[in-house]
Amino acid sequence: MKTGEALMSARSYITILLGFLLGFAIVVWVERQMPTRVESSAGMTLSENFPPLPAPRELTFNEAVWARVAWQYFVNNTQPNGLANAHDGAPWLNLWSTGSYLFAALAARQLDVITQAEFDERITAALFALGQLPLNAQGLPAAYYHADTLTILGKPDSSAIGMGRLLMALETLLWRYPGHAAEVRDLFSQWQTGALITTGATTRDSLPVRHWTLATDEPRNSFGYRLYASHTLRLIDSAAGLAVTNPPEGQQMMDIDGIMVPDEGLRTPWGRQPSLVSLPYLLTGLERGFDAQSGEIAWRIMQIQQRRHSLRVRKPPISTDYAEPAPDYTRDRPNQPPVNEPLLSDMPPEQRAITSTRSAFAWYALFRNEWSEALRQQVQALQVPGKGWQRGLNLNNSTNNVIDADTNAVVLESLSFIAHGQLLCLACLNDTPPRPSSLAGATP
Repeated sequence: MKTGEALMSARSYITILLGFLLGFAIVVWVERQMPTRVESSAGMTLSENFPPLPAPRELTFNEAVWARVAWQYFVNNTQPNGLANAHDGAPWLNLWSTGSYLFAALAARQLDVITQAEFDERITAALFALGQLPLNAQGLPAAYYHADTLTILGKPDSSAIGMGRLLMALETLLWRYPGHAAEVRDLFSQWQTGALITTGATTRDSLPVRHWTLATDEPRNSFGYRLYASHTLRLIDSAAGLAVTNPPEGQQMMDIDGIMVPDEGLRTPWGRQPSLVSLPYLLTGLERGFDAQSGEIAWRIMQIQQRRHSLRVRKPPISTDYAEPAPDYTRDRPNQPPVNEPLLSDMPPEQRAITSTRSAFAWYALFRNEWSEALRQQVQALQVPGKGWQRGLNLNNSTNNVIDADTNAVVLESLSFIAHGQLLCLACLNDTPPRPSSLAGATP
């Protein structure tokens, strides 16, 4: 058969083949025009192997003792004005630590560590003291105060993330114990919470579009802490949700051992450094219950830790918690020179990284497995009866012996989660004992 005749007889097959090749070329061209699929934190969904949430159970005897060790911190550090020191014996506090104190009281009441009468007395005193705080020019509480005199410490700037934690505690209080609603309402009649949100300039294209941002600038201005604070800050007004959930410099992911997690980009004196944190996601689980995003991020972080723990040849541990810097609260006091020690805030994150007691207890409560149990056992020796729980272990395995409100509050929240589940639980409200009509002569 001649070549021409062969081609004529195969023309139908050639047509099909050319059509296939043309279609394939079109598909390839279209795919190349599509944006690259890169997972972002906004599109996270739960992994198929996300573990079942643990059911509540009664505390063991040891766990009940640990709760009382943690509460002793607040017994020792509550000022006559009703608020608690952020660090043991150090008379300063901030908005974040005050939220921790309120959460500690809520958890202690849930665990019957304190009576209803003591709880109401403490909450009433704390809310009254919050109402007495001097406000800054914007009508907001400042970030830091002297705990004994309630005078502003350092700059009068507020803290949006710190306020977010305080509002989280107040919202939980309103649902759990509505008898304190009038006292909380009095605070919001004084605080100009709308000043936490600012309207930015128009875009460079001069379009009539404005961007909303947080008015405050702080080291906790990272994705995880914004996500945590957004639960309550977004309730301020219609622009607040847009401001708090929009990362100021965009959100990036980083690959650690093949697992994608948010790069928090914590602020340091040398700029924003790649970093990983777990605390804001763990707090969400303990206090409000996980959403898909916070739960998935926490699960991924835990898998990274578990894999590194189980390797025969151990990789260096990755810290997801950092020692919080303490202000020089003596500088504003007359006739008292400042402490001549290097400030924690001047250290890079890798030097402040710790295996923290608060994170260990939170992992132990939320994901109960061999790894979280081993981590909890690692920090068990850090309890100081009569004082509270120490902060954690430094990278060189020495003890970070600071005893603070945040650590002991999260220990109490974690143990309350084990016994009762998340602190803000609408299905649990019918189990909450009613508030006595009078503190005098009240019984638990």
